[in-house]
Amino acid sequence: MKYFGTDGIRGIPNETLTLELALSLSRALKILNTKHVVIGTDTRISKDMLAFQMIAGCLSQGMDVEYVGVISTPGLIYLSKIRDAIGVIITASHNPYQDNGIKVIYQGRKLTLEEEEKLEQAMERKSLVQSPMGKFINNPMAIRDYHLMLSKSIFPTNLKIAIDCANGATYKTAPLLFRLMTPYLEIMGNYPTGTNINEACGSTHLKALSDLVVEKHCDLGIAFDGDGDRVQFVNKYGEAISGDHLIYILACYLKEKNRLKNNAVVLTIMSNPGIIAGLQKEGIRVIEVPVGDRYVAEAIKEQDLSLGGENSGHIIYSKNSLIGDGIFIAMQVIAILEETHTTIEDWVEKISLYPNRLENVVVQNKNAVMGEPLQQELSKLKEEAKEDCKIIVRPSGTEDCIRISIMAKTKELVASYMEKIKSLISFLDA
Repeated sequence: MKYFGTDGIRGIPNETLTLELALSLSRALKILNTKHVVIGTDTRISKDMLAFQMIAGCLSQGMDVEYVGVISTPGLIYLSKIRDAIGVIITASHNPYQDNGIKVIYQGRKLTLEEEEKLEQAMERKSLVQSPMGKFINNPMAIRDYHLMLSKSIFPTNLKIAIDCANGATYKTAPLLFRLMTPYLEIMGNYPTGTNINEACGSTHLKALSDLVVEKHCDLGIAFDGDGDRVQFVNKYGEAISGDHLIYILACYLKEKNRLKNNAVVLTIMSNPGIIAGLQKEGIRVIEVPVGDRYVAEAIKEQDLSLGGENSGHIIYSKNSLIGDGIFIAMQVIAILEETHTTIEDWVEKISLYPNRLENVVVQNKNAVMGEPLQQELSKLKEEAKEDCKIIVRPSGTEDCIRISIMAKTKELVASYMEKIKSLISFLDA
């Protein structure tokens, strides 16, 4: 589509993500036929400019706007659900502060492709509805409704936990809730400046959290991304625990309790073959879908399942909703550790992961690079690799780069195929 990507609209404010674009989208929301709109943001410096433009457009079309300020994406989605409202979150998730984006939610769920297409059509028409101006309420206390929902999952623990809020949308919520769980809490990434969101912190940059866990002798560390829908763990040694591992823990526990619907989980093609083998060993069926939480959510809903997610830590547990919520998932995992008297290391040692690497190659034209010549060469490499190596090459949905993921039985194979593909992409992009 022209405006919507894999997860809303993304761009650089005042360049590709213009005020005119935000205004056009806000006016187009009228076609969703819901009068109440809830608008929130993460902590980026451009948040107010975009949020106030969205507010103005909605009000001009007779929609009532509730502005809730800084809130995570799952928090905003929850508010849109309990208010039967349209939700708008100004965020670029795990991207650096220079980027921003607009995600549109409809009564507790992300938009369908058909709804996004209708919005784009309305944006192109640029037609205005003459109606009385809507009402505006500034309600930063609305986040308490979300806190109350999450508080029902609090499980007291004596674990010493470090959390990294990525200087993003969870910087108040996560410390508040985790202080109610444990008296032994270390916190980082909770002083946003507008320009430090995801900067050397959060779920995509685990080194600082790993160092903190080791330095403070914590039992585990938990990192969220900029808008709070992803979560990653590190163990007491500072070693990364992927989203795949967390899905494995949740799936095995739910199966033991006879709460894993249809005895299956949804993973994406990015999931490590070792995790798939581990789940199958436990008698759990694995359904693989393309990358993107949209596809995970669709499979969970269509096949009536309990759980699914991505290696990145975007995990959906349908007990909560069909969206990822990093804080909720972290609380569930801690509750499992406490109830089963296990450690994160106990669970991880059951799995033998394939060595893997994920690299981004910046290109001038990602769509051109992903054309037929690259596909033909990739087919040859995949045929050559067979079962020893899993190769995934895809364009980023939000950045001008190609994402390369290699998982193989040996580190040498990973390195070899990574260099071959990077060289091929550089040649095609020249």
